[in-house]
Amino acid sequence: MAWHLITTNHLPFHIQVRQLRHALKNIDIVHVRDKEASLQRLKQQIDQLCKIGLRREQIILNEHVEAATAWDLGGVHLPGNSSWTGTDVKEKAPKLRVGASVHNREEAIARADENVDYLYFGHVYPSASKPDSSPRGLEALQSVVQSVEIPVFAIGGITRDRLREISRIGASGIALISGFWEADKPEDEAVQFNRFGQMSYETT
Repeated sequence: MAWHLITTNHLPFHIQVRQLRHALKNIDIVHVRDKEASLQRLKQQIDQLCKIGLRREQIILNEHVEAATAWDLGGVHLPGNSSWTGTDVKEKAPKLRVGASVHNREEAIARADENVDYLYFGHVYPSASKPDSSPRGLEALQSVVQSVEIPVFAIGGITRDRLREISRIGASGIALISGFWEADKPEDEAVQFNRFGQMSYETT
């Protein structure tokens, strides 16, 4: 699973579904994240994704552990301010794949100790979604990667021309928002992002 695509609040969901339909063969994981949506709305979004061909095990839901379990999804992702720990989720829903967002080495080690399955670390590069926050950079990413034994996904300002340097750092994957949704041809970007796994293999 070289990359995760995260849904966005900057495009109507039916437009996202349309773009996804054309890129589906190069997408393994879709992370549904809409902090303002009701559970009913999130369920509708997930049903729409399944209708275009995504399997439920390919879908990660942000934060809502009980819903991810009830809807038989592949995983749940814990934001940095989540009240859930990885240990709690594993006890409640042992079949769920659990990820967590971290912003420094200490948080990464703490989450790894909770037995989460992967981490998002960022934002690595300047990001339009965080214009007032300085990027953490490649050195910080490398520090996190070297501090834990679980996969670390780089997030924040990821573009196709930055993939090779991220792979050299040792990140296991990338998580995308604007790099996909704001592209002129998202289906072409998906092909490039899907190559990240091969880049990682080539650098080992």
